[in-house]
Amino acid sequence: MKCLLLTIFCFGQLASLCAAKHIADGVEGIEGHIPRQREISRYMQHQVQANNFTNSESLQRIRAHRAEDVRKGFQHAWRAYKKYAFGADEINPLTLEPLTTRNGWGATLVDALDTIHIMGLHDEFEEAAEKVRQIDFEKNDGEPSKVFETNIRYIGGLISAFELSGNRMFLKQATSLADIMLEAFDTSTGIPWQMWDVQTGTGSSEAGPSTLNNLAEVGSYQLEFFRLSQLTHDPSYHKAAQRVFDVLLDSNEPRKGTPYSVPGLYPVFLDIKTGKFVNGKPNLGGGSDSFYEYLIKTWALSGFRLQRNLDLWLESLRSIKKYILSRGSDQRLYMAVGDDEGLDSISDTFTCFFPGTLALASRLLNDNETLGIAHDLLMSSYNTFSRMPTHLGPENFGFLPEGDSDSDLLESQRAEIKKYGFYLDHPYYLMRPEVIESIFYFYRITGDERYADWIWQIWQGIKVNCAVDGGYAGLRDVRIGRRGGLIGKQESFVFSETFKYIYLAFATPDVISLDDYIFSTEGHPFKRSTSFNGTF
Repeated sequence: MKCLLLTIFCFGQLASLCAAKHIADGVEGIEGHIPRQREISRYMQHQVQANNFTNSESLQRIRAHRAEDVRKGFQHAWRAYKKYAFGADEINPLTLEPLTTRNGWGATLVDALDTIHIMGLHDEFEEAAEKVRQIDFEKNDGEPSKVFETNIRYIGGLISAFELSGNRMFLKQATSLADIMLEAFDTSTGIPWQMWDVQTGTGSSEAGPSTLNNLAEVGSYQLEFFRLSQLTHDPSYHKAAQRVFDVLLDSNEPRKGTPYSVPGLYPVFLDIKTGKFVNGKPNLGGGSDSFYEYLIKTWALSGFRLQRNLDLWLESLRSIKKYILSRGSDQRLYMAVGDDEGLDSISDTFTCFFPGTLALASRLLNDNETLGIAHDLLMSSYNTFSRMPTHLGPENFGFLPEGDSDSDLLESQRAEIKKYGFYLDHPYYLMRPEVIESIFYFYRITGDERYADWIWQIWQGIKVNCAVDGGYAGLRDVRIGRRGGLIGKQESFVFSETFKYIYLAFATPDVISLDDYIFSTEGHPFKRSTSFNGTF
Protein backbone atom coordinates (compact mmCIF):
# COMPACT_ATOMS: atom_id res chain seq x y z
CA MET A 1 0.00 0.00 0.00
CA LYS A 2 2.85 2.38 0.89
CA CYS A 3 4.54 1.53 -2.41
CA LEU A 4 1.31 2.24 -4.26
CA LEU A 5 0.87 5.56 -2.47
CA LEU A 6 4.49 6.47 -3.15
CA THR A 7 4.06 5.59 -6.82
CA ILE A 8 0.92 7.73 -7.05
CA PHE A 9 2.67 10.59 -5.25
CA CYS A 10 5.73 10.41 -7.52
CA PHE A 11 3.57 10.21 -10.63
CA GLY A 12 1.61 13.24 -9.46
CA GLN A 13 4.80 15.19 -8.81
CA LEU A 14 6.14 14.24 -12.25
CA ALA A 15 2.88 15.28 -13.90
CA SER A 16 3.02 18.62 -12.10
CA LEU A 17 6.60 19.18 -13.21
CA CYS A 18 5.77 18.31 -16.80
CA ALA A 19 2.76 20.61 -16.72
CA ALA A 20 4.81 23.39 -15.18
CA LYS A 21 7.39 23.03 -17.94
CA HIS A 22 4.59 23.33 -20.49
CA ILE A 23 2.81 26.30 -19.04
CA ALA A 24 5.63 28.32 -17.61
CA ASP A 25 6.64 29.46 -21.13
CA GLY A 26 7.73 33.09 -20.86
CA VAL A 27 8.07 33.11 -17.05
CA GLU A 28 11.85 32.95 -17.34
CA GLY A 29 13.38 36.19 -18.60
CA ILE A 30 15.84 36.50 -21.47
CA GLU A 31 18.72 36.50 -18.98
CA GLY A 32 17.28 33.60 -17.00
CA HIS A 33 15.65 35.70 -14.28
CA ILE A 34 12.44 34.37 -12.72
CA PRO A 35 10.45 37.04 -10.86
CA ARG A 36 10.16 36.62 -7.11
CA GLN A 37 7.04 37.30 -5.14
CA ARG A 38 8.61 40.42 -3.65
CA GLU A 39 9.05 41.96 -7.11
CA ILE A 40 5.53 40.98 -8.14
CA SER A 41 4.07 42.48 -4.97
CA ARG A 42 5.88 45.75 -5.66
CA TYR A 43 4.43 46.00 -9.16
CA MET A 44 0.97 45.22 -7.82
CA GLN A 45 1.16 48.29 -5.60
CA HIS A 46 1.54 50.62 -8.59
CA GLN A 47 -1.75 52.35 -9.28
CA VAL A 48 -2.52 52.98 -12.93
CA GLN A 49 -5.68 55.07 -12.82
CA ALA A 50 -5.85 58.50 -11.21
CA ASN A 51 -7.84 59.06 -8.04
CA ASN A 52 -8.17 62.83 -8.43
CA PHE A 53 -11.03 63.13 -10.92
CA THR A 54 -13.05 66.30 -10.45
CA ASN A 55 -16.48 65.34 -9.15
CA SER A 56 -18.43 68.58 -8.95
CA GLU A 57 -22.16 68.25 -9.62
CA SER A 58 -21.95 70.39 -12.74
CA LEU A 59 -19.13 68.28 -14.20
CA GLN A 60 -20.96 65.07 -13.36
CA ARG A 61 -23.97 66.36 -15.30
CA ILE A 62 -21.75 67.23 -18.28
CA ARG A 63 -20.16 63.78 -18.24
CA ALA A 64 -23.52 62.05 -18.00
CA HIS A 65 -24.89 64.12 -20.89
CA ARG A 66 -21.87 63.35 -23.05
CA ALA A 67 -21.94 59.63 -22.24
CA GLU A 68 -25.61 59.45 -23.20
CA ASP A 69 -24.94 61.33 -26.43
CA VAL A 70 -22.26 58.80 -27.40
CA ARG A 71 -24.54 55.93 -26.38
CA LYS A 72 -27.25 57.27 -28.69
CA GLY A 73 -24.69 57.56 -31.48
CA PHE A 74 -23.74 53.93 -31.00
CA GLN A 75 -27.40 52.88 -31.00
CA HIS A 76 -27.93 54.75 -34.28
CA ALA A 77 -25.19 52.68 -35.94
CA TRP A 78 -26.29 49.44 -34.26
CA ARG A 79 -29.92 49.85 -35.35
CA ALA A 80 -28.82 50.22 -38.97
CA TYR A 81 -26.58 47.16 -38.72
CA LYS A 82 -29.37 45.15 -37.08
CA LYS A 83 -31.96 46.20 -39.66
CA TYR A 84 -29.91 45.71 -42.81
CA ALA A 85 -26.98 43.42 -42.00
CA PHE A 86 -27.53 41.61 -38.70
CA GLY A 87 -25.10 38.69 -38.52
CA ALA A 88 -23.01 39.95 -41.45
CA ASP A 89 -19.42 41.04 -40.99
CA GLU A 90 -20.10 44.67 -41.81
CA ILE A 91 -22.63 47.05 -43.27
CA ASN A 92 -21.82 49.55 -45.99
CA PRO A 93 -23.16 52.68 -44.26
CA LEU A 94 -23.85 54.43 -47.57
CA THR A 95 -25.60 51.69 -49.56
CA LEU A 96 -26.90 49.73 -46.52
CA GLU A 97 -25.58 46.51 -48.07
CA PRO A 98 -24.36 43.68 -45.80
CA LEU A 99 -20.70 42.90 -46.47
CA THR A 100 -18.69 39.71 -46.05
CA THR A 101 -15.16 40.74 -45.13
CA ARG A 102 -14.21 38.42 -42.23
CA ASN A 103 -15.48 34.98 -43.36
CA GLY A 104 -19.14 35.76 -42.86
CA TRP A 105 -19.18 34.85 -39.17
CA GLY A 106 -20.39 38.28 -38.09
CA ALA A 107 -17.34 40.37 -37.21
CA THR A 108 -19.36 43.43 -36.19
CA LEU A 109 -21.73 41.27 -34.15
CA VAL A 110 -18.93 39.71 -32.10
CA ASP A 111 -16.62 42.72 -31.95
CA ALA A 112 -19.43 44.90 -30.55
CA LEU A 113 -20.56 42.56 -27.75
CA ASP A 114 -18.57 44.03 -24.87
CA THR A 115 -19.30 47.63 -25.90
CA ILE A 116 -23.02 46.82 -25.88
CA HIS A 117 -22.65 45.27 -22.41
CA ILE A 118 -20.62 48.19 -21.04
CA MET A 119 -23.20 50.67 -22.30
CA GLY A 120 -25.94 48.77 -20.46
CA LEU A 121 -27.90 47.90 -23.59
CA HIS A 122 -29.32 44.70 -22.11
CA ASP A 123 -31.92 43.83 -24.75
CA GLU A 124 -29.44 44.38 -27.57
CA PHE A 125 -26.87 42.24 -25.77
CA GLU A 126 -29.23 39.29 -25.29
CA GLU A 127 -30.35 39.47 -28.91
CA ALA A 128 -26.75 39.57 -30.10
CA ALA A 129 -25.85 36.66 -27.81
CA GLU A 130 -28.52 34.48 -29.37
CA LYS A 131 -27.16 35.29 -32.83
CA VAL A 132 -23.61 34.46 -31.70
CA ARG A 133 -24.86 31.11 -30.37
CA GLN A 134 -25.80 30.15 -33.93
CA ILE A 135 -22.36 30.79 -35.49
CA ASP A 136 -20.67 27.70 -36.94
CA PHE A 137 -16.96 28.48 -37.22
CA GLU A 138 -16.30 25.34 -39.24
CA LYS A 139 -18.10 26.94 -42.17
CA ASN A 140 -17.15 30.18 -43.85
CA ASP A 141 -17.58 32.16 -47.05
CA GLY A 142 -15.04 30.05 -48.91
CA GLU A 143 -12.20 32.51 -48.40
CA PRO A 144 -9.21 31.86 -46.11
CA SER A 145 -9.33 33.45 -42.66
CA LYS A 146 -6.78 36.05 -41.69
CA VAL A 147 -5.59 34.38 -38.50
CA PHE A 148 -4.53 37.57 -36.70
CA GLU A 149 -7.82 39.36 -37.39
CA THR A 150 -9.79 36.27 -36.40
CA ASN A 151 -7.97 36.26 -33.08
CA ILE A 152 -8.32 39.92 -32.14
CA ARG A 153 -11.88 40.46 -33.42
CA TYR A 154 -13.60 37.13 -32.81
CA ILE A 155 -11.67 35.25 -30.13
CA GLY A 156 -10.89 38.41 -28.16
CA GLY A 157 -14.46 39.67 -28.46
CA LEU A 158 -15.91 36.36 -27.26
CA ILE A 159 -13.53 36.11 -24.29
CA SER A 160 -14.35 39.65 -23.18
CA ALA A 161 -18.10 39.04 -23.57
CA PHE A 162 -17.75 35.97 -21.36
CA GLU A 163 -15.77 37.80 -18.69
CA LEU A 164 -18.26 40.67 -18.54
CA SER A 165 -21.47 38.62 -18.69
CA GLY A 166 -20.55 35.22 -17.26
CA ASN A 167 -22.34 33.52 -20.18
CA ARG A 168 -20.27 30.38 -20.85
CA MET A 169 -21.62 30.11 -24.39
CA PHE A 170 -19.19 32.87 -25.34
CA LEU A 171 -16.26 30.93 -23.86
CA LYS A 172 -17.39 27.78 -25.66
CA GLN A 173 -17.48 29.63 -28.97
CA ALA A 174 -14.10 31.26 -28.32
CA THR A 175 -12.56 27.87 -27.56
CA SER A 176 -14.15 26.29 -30.62
CA LEU A 177 -12.68 28.95 -32.90
CA ALA A 178 -9.29 28.98 -31.17
CA ASP A 179 -9.00 25.22 -31.64
CA ILE A 180 -9.53 25.71 -35.36
CA MET A 181 -7.02 28.57 -35.55
CA LEU A 182 -4.41 26.54 -33.63
CA GLU A 183 -4.09 24.42 -36.76
CA ALA A 184 -2.51 27.44 -38.46
CA PHE A 185 0.37 27.17 -35.97
CA ASP A 186 1.16 23.63 -37.13
CA THR A 187 4.14 24.69 -39.23
CA SER A 188 7.78 23.58 -39.22
CA THR A 189 8.64 26.44 -36.83
CA GLY A 190 5.37 26.92 -34.94
CA ILE A 191 5.01 30.41 -36.43
CA PRO A 192 1.46 30.67 -37.81
CA TRP A 193 0.38 31.07 -41.39
CA GLN A 194 -0.99 34.50 -42.19
CA MET A 195 -4.11 33.00 -43.81
CA TRP A 196 -5.89 29.76 -42.92
CA ASP A 197 -8.67 27.99 -44.81
CA VAL A 198 -10.86 26.38 -42.16
CA GLN A 199 -12.52 24.09 -44.69
CA THR A 200 -9.48 22.73 -46.50
CA GLY A 201 -7.02 23.00 -43.61
CA THR A 202 -4.40 24.80 -45.69
CA GLY A 203 -2.33 27.89 -44.99
CA SER A 204 -1.14 30.70 -47.23
CA SER A 205 0.15 34.26 -47.24
CA GLU A 206 -1.90 37.33 -48.03
CA ALA A 207 0.62 37.97 -50.82
CA GLY A 208 -0.20 34.59 -52.41
CA PRO A 209 1.93 31.46 -52.63
CA SER A 210 4.62 32.41 -50.13
CA THR A 211 5.48 31.84 -46.49
CA LEU A 212 5.74 35.50 -45.53
CA ASN A 213 4.02 36.97 -42.51
CA ASN A 214 4.51 40.17 -40.54
CA LEU A 215 5.54 40.98 -37.00
CA ALA A 216 2.13 42.02 -35.68
CA GLU A 217 0.40 39.04 -37.25
CA VAL A 218 2.68 36.46 -35.63
CA GLY A 219 3.20 38.20 -32.29
CA SER A 220 -0.29 39.35 -31.29
CA TYR A 221 -1.81 36.16 -29.91
CA GLN A 222 -0.27 36.34 -26.45
CA LEU A 223 -3.00 38.25 -24.65
CA GLU A 224 -6.02 36.33 -25.93
CA PHE A 225 -4.31 32.92 -25.82
CA PHE A 226 -2.93 33.49 -22.32
CA ARG A 227 -6.37 34.35 -21.02
CA LEU A 228 -7.97 31.44 -22.87
CA SER A 229 -5.48 29.04 -21.27
CA GLN A 230 -6.39 30.49 -17.88
CA LEU A 231 -10.12 30.11 -18.46
CA THR A 232 -9.93 26.59 -19.92
CA HIS A 233 -6.95 25.31 -17.87
CA ASP A 234 -5.48 24.18 -21.20
CA PRO A 235 -1.90 25.42 -21.70
CA SER A 236 -1.84 24.68 -25.44
CA TYR A 237 -3.03 28.18 -26.44
CA HIS A 238 -0.46 29.99 -24.31
CA LYS A 239 2.25 27.59 -25.41
CA ALA A 240 1.49 28.23 -29.10
CA ALA A 241 1.68 32.01 -28.66
CA GLN A 242 4.91 31.87 -26.67
CA ARG A 243 6.50 29.41 -29.11
CA VAL A 244 6.58 32.21 -31.68
CA PHE A 245 8.90 34.17 -29.38
CA ASP A 246 11.11 31.13 -28.79
CA VAL A 247 11.67 30.80 -32.54
CA LEU A 248 12.14 34.50 -33.28
CA LEU A 249 14.75 34.83 -30.54
CA ASP A 250 16.55 31.61 -31.48
CA SER A 251 16.56 32.33 -35.23
CA ASN A 252 17.66 35.98 -35.25
CA GLU A 253 20.71 37.74 -33.83
CA PRO A 254 20.96 41.51 -34.25
CA ARG A 255 23.84 42.22 -36.63
CA LYS A 256 24.77 45.43 -38.41
CA GLY A 257 24.13 45.37 -42.13
CA THR A 258 21.29 42.86 -41.88
CA PRO A 259 17.53 43.48 -41.77
CA TYR A 260 17.66 42.95 -37.99
CA SER A 261 20.43 45.29 -36.87
CA VAL A 262 19.23 46.81 -33.57
CA PRO A 263 18.27 44.74 -30.49
CA GLY A 264 14.54 45.00 -29.87
CA LEU A 265 13.76 46.79 -33.15
CA TYR A 266 12.31 44.07 -35.34
CA PRO A 267 11.86 44.22 -39.13
CA VAL A 268 8.27 44.01 -40.33
CA PHE A 269 8.40 40.85 -42.47
CA LEU A 270 9.61 37.32 -41.72
CA ASP A 271 9.55 33.86 -43.26
CA ILE A 272 7.52 31.41 -41.21
CA LYS A 273 9.55 28.47 -42.61
CA THR A 274 12.80 29.71 -41.11
CA GLY A 275 11.67 32.19 -38.46
CA LYS A 276 14.14 34.69 -39.91
CA PHE A 277 13.40 38.34 -40.56
CA VAL A 278 13.41 39.25 -44.23
CA ASN A 279 12.87 42.99 -44.68
CA GLY A 280 10.79 46.01 -43.72
CA LYS A 281 12.29 48.82 -41.66
CA PRO A 282 11.25 48.75 -37.99
CA ASN A 283 8.37 51.01 -37.01
CA LEU A 284 5.40 51.21 -34.66
CA GLY A 285 2.74 51.31 -37.37
CA GLY A 286 0.67 48.77 -39.26
CA GLY A 287 2.35 45.37 -39.48
CA SER A 288 4.30 45.90 -36.26
CA ASP A 289 2.20 47.84 -33.75
CA SER A 290 0.45 45.23 -31.61
CA PHE A 291 3.58 43.07 -31.31
CA TYR A 292 5.12 45.72 -29.06
CA GLU A 293 1.78 46.51 -27.42
CA TYR A 294 1.31 42.90 -26.30
CA LEU A 295 4.75 42.64 -24.72
CA ILE A 296 3.82 44.94 -21.86
CA LYS A 297 0.10 44.18 -21.73
CA THR A 298 0.49 40.40 -21.49
CA TRP A 299 3.08 40.90 -18.75
CA ALA A 300 0.54 42.93 -16.79
CA LEU A 301 -2.29 40.48 -17.48
CA SER A 302 -0.14 37.63 -16.17
CA GLY A 303 0.09 39.33 -12.79
CA PHE A 304 3.66 40.43 -13.69
CA ARG A 305 4.94 36.83 -13.94
CA LEU A 306 5.85 36.58 -17.64
CA GLN A 307 9.31 38.07 -17.16
CA ARG A 308 10.41 37.52 -20.77
CA ASN A 309 7.66 39.88 -21.94
CA LEU A 310 8.91 42.62 -19.65
CA ASP A 311 12.54 42.07 -20.69
CA LEU A 312 11.65 42.27 -24.38
CA TRP A 313 9.54 45.39 -23.82
CA LEU A 314 12.35 47.19 -22.00
CA GLU A 315 14.86 46.19 -24.68
CA SER A 316 12.55 47.43 -27.44
CA LEU A 317 11.76 50.66 -25.60
CA ARG A 318 15.46 51.54 -25.29
CA SER A 319 15.90 51.17 -29.06
CA ILE A 320 12.63 52.93 -29.88
CA LYS A 321 13.76 55.96 -27.90
CA LYS A 322 17.08 55.99 -29.73
CA TYR A 323 16.09 55.24 -33.32
CA ILE A 324 12.33 55.67 -33.85
CA LEU A 325 11.45 58.87 -31.99
CA SER A 326 12.38 62.11 -33.70
CA ARG A 327 11.75 65.82 -33.18
CA GLY A 328 10.10 67.55 -36.07
CA SER A 329 10.71 71.04 -37.37
CA ASP A 330 7.71 72.08 -35.23
CA GLN A 331 9.52 70.77 -32.12
CA ARG A 332 6.97 68.03 -31.60
CA LEU A 333 8.08 64.45 -30.96
CA TYR A 334 7.10 62.02 -33.72
CA MET A 335 7.29 58.28 -34.33
CA ALA A 336 9.11 57.46 -37.56
CA VAL A 337 10.42 54.43 -39.47
CA GLY A 338 14.05 53.60 -38.85
CA ASP A 339 17.04 51.78 -37.41
CA ASP A 340 20.80 52.39 -37.13
CA GLU A 341 21.00 53.03 -40.89
CA GLY A 342 18.69 56.02 -40.88
CA LEU A 343 15.18 57.32 -40.42
CA ASP A 344 12.21 57.84 -42.74
CA SER A 345 10.01 60.67 -41.49
CA ILE A 346 6.70 59.11 -42.40
CA SER A 347 4.07 57.81 -40.01
CA ASP A 348 0.52 56.49 -39.93
CA THR A 349 -2.43 56.66 -37.59
CA PHE A 350 -1.68 53.13 -36.32
CA THR A 351 1.41 54.47 -34.53
CA CYS A 352 -0.83 56.72 -32.45
CA PHE A 353 -1.72 53.80 -30.16
CA PHE A 354 1.78 54.05 -28.71
CA PRO A 355 1.43 57.13 -26.48
CA GLY A 356 -1.41 55.41 -24.61
CA THR A 357 0.39 52.08 -24.28
CA LEU A 358 3.54 53.90 -23.20
CA ALA A 359 1.59 55.84 -20.58
CA LEU A 360 0.10 52.58 -19.29
CA ALA A 361 3.58 51.04 -19.10
CA SER A 362 4.90 54.08 -17.24
CA ARG A 363 2.28 53.62 -14.53
CA LEU A 364 2.76 49.85 -14.34
CA LEU A 365 6.50 50.44 -13.84
CA ASN A 366 6.18 53.72 -11.91
CA ASP A 367 8.35 55.47 -14.50
CA ASN A 368 7.58 59.20 -14.70
CA GLU A 369 10.28 59.91 -17.29
CA THR A 370 8.58 57.57 -19.76
CA LEU A 371 5.22 59.19 -19.00
CA GLY A 372 6.72 62.51 -20.11
CA ILE A 373 7.84 61.00 -23.43
CA ALA A 374 4.39 59.46 -23.87
CA HIS A 375 2.84 62.89 -23.37
CA ASP A 376 5.09 64.45 -26.01
CA LEU A 377 4.05 61.73 -28.46
CA LEU A 378 0.40 62.27 -27.59
CA MET A 379 0.71 65.96 -28.44
CA SER A 380 1.98 65.23 -31.97
CA SER A 381 -0.65 62.51 -32.45
CA TYR A 382 -3.52 64.72 -31.30
CA ASN A 383 -2.15 67.59 -33.38
CA THR A 384 -2.94 65.60 -36.54
CA PHE A 385 -6.60 65.81 -35.48
CA SER A 386 -6.84 69.19 -33.77
CA ARG A 387 -5.26 71.14 -36.65
CA MET A 388 -7.86 69.87 -39.11
CA PRO A 389 -11.10 71.88 -39.49
CA THR A 390 -13.01 68.58 -39.16
CA HIS A 391 -11.23 67.65 -35.87
CA LEU A 392 -10.40 64.34 -37.57
CA GLY A 393 -6.95 63.16 -38.60
CA PRO A 394 -5.40 61.56 -41.71
CA GLU A 395 -4.52 57.91 -42.28
CA ASN A 396 -0.86 58.73 -43.06
CA PHE A 397 1.25 61.81 -42.48
CA GLY A 398 4.84 62.94 -42.70
CA PHE A 399 7.04 65.44 -40.92
CA LEU A 400 10.32 67.25 -41.42
CA PRO A 401 12.96 66.19 -38.88
CA GLU A 402 14.48 69.04 -36.94
CA GLY A 403 17.49 70.49 -38.77
CA ASP A 404 16.76 68.69 -42.08
CA SER A 405 16.38 70.47 -45.40
CA ASP A 406 12.95 70.51 -47.00
CA SER A 407 14.38 70.50 -50.52
CA ASP A 408 13.19 66.92 -51.19
CA LEU A 409 9.60 67.74 -50.29
CA LEU A 410 6.88 68.78 -52.69
CA GLU A 411 5.80 72.39 -52.58
CA SER A 412 2.40 71.30 -51.20
CA GLN A 413 4.12 69.30 -48.45
CA ARG A 414 6.28 72.25 -47.47
CA ALA A 415 3.17 74.45 -47.33
CA GLU A 416 1.35 71.99 -45.07
CA ILE A 417 4.33 71.63 -42.75
CA LYS A 418 4.39 75.41 -42.43
CA LYS A 419 0.64 75.47 -41.75
CA TYR A 420 0.15 72.35 -39.58
CA GLY A 421 3.62 71.17 -38.54
CA PHE A 422 3.19 68.01 -40.67
CA TYR A 423 1.95 67.11 -44.15
CA LEU A 424 -0.88 64.78 -45.08
CA ASP A 425 0.12 61.75 -47.13
CA HIS A 426 -3.21 59.90 -47.16
CA PRO A 427 -5.84 62.43 -46.04
CA TYR A 428 -8.78 60.07 -45.48
CA TYR A 429 -10.27 59.03 -42.11
CA LEU A 430 -11.81 55.57 -41.58
CA MET A 431 -13.06 56.05 -38.00
CA ARG A 432 -9.85 54.55 -36.64
CA PRO A 433 -9.53 54.69 -32.84
CA GLU A 434 -5.81 54.99 -32.08
CA VAL A 435 -5.63 58.71 -31.31
CA ILE A 436 -8.83 58.53 -29.24
CA GLU A 437 -7.45 55.47 -27.43
CA SER A 438 -4.26 57.26 -26.37
CA ILE A 439 -6.15 60.34 -25.21
CA PHE A 440 -8.46 58.05 -23.19
CA TYR A 441 -5.45 56.52 -21.43
CA PHE A 442 -4.12 59.94 -20.51
CA TYR A 443 -7.50 61.00 -19.18
CA ARG A 444 -7.84 57.93 -16.97
CA ILE A 445 -4.18 58.04 -15.86
CA THR A 446 -4.04 61.76 -15.00
CA GLY A 447 -7.67 62.69 -14.24
CA ASP A 448 -7.12 65.85 -16.31
CA GLU A 449 -10.46 66.93 -17.85
CA ARG A 450 -8.83 68.56 -20.87
CA TYR A 451 -8.27 65.09 -22.35
CA ALA A 452 -11.97 64.28 -22.08
CA ASP A 453 -12.68 67.61 -23.79
CA TRP A 454 -10.35 66.61 -26.65
CA ILE A 455 -12.29 63.39 -27.14
CA TRP A 456 -15.55 65.34 -27.08
CA GLN A 457 -14.23 67.57 -29.88
CA ILE A 458 -13.35 64.51 -31.96
CA TRP A 459 -16.80 63.04 -31.34
CA GLN A 460 -18.37 66.27 -32.60
CA GLY A 461 -16.21 65.98 -35.71
CA ILE A 462 -17.40 62.40 -36.26
CA LYS A 463 -21.06 63.37 -35.90
CA VAL A 464 -20.80 66.34 -38.25
CA ASN A 465 -18.67 64.70 -40.92
CA CYS A 466 -19.31 60.96 -40.81
CA ALA A 467 -22.89 60.32 -39.62
CA VAL A 468 -25.18 58.81 -42.29
CA ASP A 469 -28.36 56.72 -42.27
CA GLY A 470 -26.35 53.48 -42.16
CA GLY A 471 -24.11 54.50 -39.28
CA TYR A 472 -20.80 56.33 -39.76
CA ALA A 473 -18.91 56.49 -43.05
CA GLY A 474 -15.28 57.23 -43.73
CA LEU A 475 -14.18 60.70 -44.81
CA ARG A 476 -12.17 61.10 -48.00
CA ASP A 477 -10.34 64.26 -46.97
CA VAL A 478 -10.14 65.51 -43.39
CA ARG A 479 -9.11 68.94 -44.66
CA ILE A 480 -12.44 69.68 -46.32
CA GLY A 481 -15.01 67.42 -44.67
CA ARG A 482 -18.16 65.97 -46.23
CA ARG A 483 -17.95 68.00 -49.42
CA GLY A 484 -14.81 66.01 -50.27
CA GLY A 485 -16.85 62.81 -50.31
CA LEU A 486 -17.58 59.86 -48.03
CA ILE A 487 -16.26 56.29 -48.02
CA GLY A 488 -18.71 53.39 -47.66
CA LYS A 489 -16.69 51.61 -45.01
CA GLN A 490 -17.53 50.96 -41.35
CA GLU A 491 -15.27 48.23 -39.97
CA SER A 492 -16.11 46.27 -36.84
CA PHE A 493 -13.45 48.16 -34.83
CA VAL A 494 -15.71 51.21 -34.97
CA PHE A 495 -18.00 49.34 -32.55
CA SER A 496 -15.32 47.58 -30.51
CA GLU A 497 -12.81 50.44 -30.13
CA THR A 498 -13.84 53.86 -31.41
CA PHE A 499 -17.21 53.98 -29.65
CA LYS A 500 -15.92 52.22 -26.54
CA TYR A 501 -13.05 54.63 -25.87
CA ILE A 502 -15.21 57.67 -26.55
CA TYR A 503 -17.95 56.40 -24.23
CA LEU A 504 -15.55 55.43 -21.44
CA ALA A 505 -14.08 58.93 -21.43
CA PHE A 506 -17.44 60.16 -20.11
CA ALA A 507 -18.68 57.17 -18.10
CA THR A 508 -17.79 57.25 -14.41
CA PRO A 509 -14.08 56.38 -14.04
CA ASP A 510 -14.84 53.15 -12.15
CA VAL A 511 -16.41 51.69 -15.31
CA ILE A 512 -13.69 49.41 -16.74
CA SER A 513 -11.00 50.94 -14.54
CA LEU A 514 -7.43 50.61 -15.78
CA ASP A 515 -6.56 49.11 -12.40
CA ASP A 516 -9.04 46.30 -13.08
CA TYR A 517 -8.74 45.64 -16.81
CA ILE A 518 -6.24 45.38 -19.66
CA PHE A 519 -7.50 46.27 -23.13
CA SER A 520 -6.58 44.10 -26.10
CA THR A 521 -5.39 45.68 -29.33
CA GLU A 522 -9.02 45.49 -30.54
CA GLY A 523 -10.27 47.30 -27.43
CA HIS A 524 -11.59 44.22 -25.61
CA PRO A 525 -11.17 44.50 -21.81
CA PHE A 526 -9.78 41.46 -19.94
CA LYS A 527 -9.93 41.27 -16.17
CA ARG A 528 -6.65 41.75 -14.32
CA SER A 529 -8.05 40.03 -11.23
CA THR A 530 -7.85 36.53 -12.74
CA SER A 531 -4.99 35.05 -10.73
CA PHE A 532 -1.95 33.33 -12.27
CA ASN A 533 0.69 31.59 -10.18
CA GLY A 534 2.75 30.23 -13.06
CA THR A 535 0.42 27.33 -13.76
CA PHE A 536 -2.94 27.04 -15.48
